[in-house]
Amino acid sequence: MMSIMAHSFPNSRSFASAAVLFFVFMFVASGCSVQYSKPDGSPPPQAVARVPGTTWRAIAILGKRASFFPGQKMDSHFLLRGGERSVSGSAGCNDFHGVYELRGERLSFGSLGTTRMACSPKIMEQERKFLGALRSTVSYVISGRRLILFDSDGRTVMELIPARR
Repeated sequence: MMSIMAHSFPNSRSFASAAVLFFVFMFVASGCSVQYSKPDGSPPPQAVARVPGTTWRAIAILGKRASFFPGQKMDSHFLLRGGERSVSGSAGCNDFHGVYELRGERLSFGSLGTTRMACSPKIMEQERKFLGALRSTVSYVISGRRLILFDSDGRTVMELIPARR
């Protein structure tokens, strides 16, 4: 058996050493990305983002996974600015801006203005749903790292996560 390995790999010790180093590196690297939680399963306090001041990226809109389509310039997202009560972001194709009201668990968006660019039909359809979900929002909850928006009937209209910077 040893002669086959020696024949297949002229420097089998170098190969074995490289393989071991690769797996050690992958083990260590994967440990760096683990999200720790408290005993009750909730994230540690620093993992919970504030609603204003955080850029929120949509991961689900009206119960359907948010997609990133070819030709789309960026994910659908928004940022609430605390002091000025303004919101801005991208709906996927067009940028938007407007105002919002936040009181306790109540959240609503005022008129939203958008740029007027045209993109593929799939991008425009998702953008229409994203902006419609924002307009129908009346309340929210933060669950772990997710911001969940609800309409007046208590239905989930959008789920978002903090965007990486």
